[in-house]
Amino acid sequence: MPSKIIRSIFVLNLLVCSLGYTFSRDVGELDQEIRVAVFQNLTDFVLTVQGPFSLVELNSGHQLLKSNSFKDVKVSASADGIMIKDEKYACTKIQIQPQYDTTISIKKRKFRGKINIILGANHRMTVVNVVGLEDYIKGVLYHEVSPRWPIEALKAQAIAARTYAIYRIQHATVDFDVTNDIYSQVYGGKTSERYRTNLAVNRTQEQVLMYQGKILPAYFHATCAGHTENVSELWAEHLLPLKGTTCPFCSNSPHFNWRKNFRLKDIQDKLNQNGFNLGLIKEITILERNESGRIRRLQITTRDGQTAVVSGKDFRNMIGPNIIKSNNYEIVMQGYYMDLIGKGWGHGVGLCQWGARQMALEHYSSEEILQYYYPTAEIVNYQKRPLKFKSLN
Repeated sequence: MPSKIIRSIFVLNLLVCSLGYTFSRDVGELDQEIRVAVFQNLTDFVLTVQGPFSLVELNSGHQLLKSNSFKDVKVSASADGIMIKDEKYACTKIQIQPQYDTTISIKKRKFRGKINIILGANHRMTVVNVVGLEDYIKGVLYHEVSPRWPIEALKAQAIAARTYAIYRIQHATVDFDVTNDIYSQVYGGKTSERYRTNLAVNRTQEQVLMYQGKILPAYFHATCAGHTENVSELWAEHLLPLKGTTCPFCSNSPHFNWRKNFRLKDIQDKLNQNGFNLGLIKEITILERNESGRIRRLQITTRDGQTAVVSGKDFRNMIGPNIIKSNNYEIVMQGYYMDLIGKGWGHGVGLCQWGARQMALEHYSSEEILQYYYPTAEIVNYQKRPLKFKSLN
């Protein structure tokens, strides 16, 4: 008898989760939200919800469960649904909708807003935090700049981060707008909020950068080491605010100069993992630099006479953007090893964070900092000047 009841519940869940109706809302008319993929490729995780909430099937909007709290509940993926506690739901998308000031905790991180649990074709889950844009920026800022930095530098970073987030919302095509890593913006949820970074977000609330009536892709990086990069060197964009500018402000950055030793066999392996077919490397030489001094093309020569040309951008990405800190370096060959002697950290486009810090120490305002690194862009309030956002579930 109990097994029949369980089967009946499963069939009911299957019907509920298979309803074809979907709903969406125009975030331009409501509070702006952003979808952040906070965890990916999970087979299971532990969930705690401190306060009342509902479980909702995301596509249909049908309520699956209402509860006052969850404590250390296991969520796991299966071939035919999502298991939460002792209940299996034959759904691929479930949303946790908190009420009041309920906090959701996953993997020792606390999150505001809602949580989407998305089951992929590989039977693994992506966890997406659907959170208000301003709360998202509060969860970002601590990871991008130090809360101890001058408030004008923090305000400049808040505006740039908010602008970039909206740019990503407008160009999203999957179940989330951004990830919580260096390939979008590092985000730690409520756990990462600090008083001074929250203050910077509040003081710049709803302020963004626009150029010719459109939201600017407000890229930023740690240290440009003397000159920011032209965005067209990295991406198929040609924007006057991102053409690159001299920067005399970041010389105090701990990332201004760096040196890294590499074993050539490790470089060979990395290149071959990315589609090359190279033997032992004898030499790597710089063929061309661009106007900012960063490397545009490299030549790889092997010990059996093979040669290959790779862009500086692709070479850095293949070896690792946190291993080769920037694309501005000299190469010193040492037999089966080489040294890279470089300057700066990051792709170099847009705001130089350590430059912004120094400008703030020299009493430049956040507006002046942004005008310096994004010349011809304007700072506007996105509520007073509505922007076109994508609809969100």
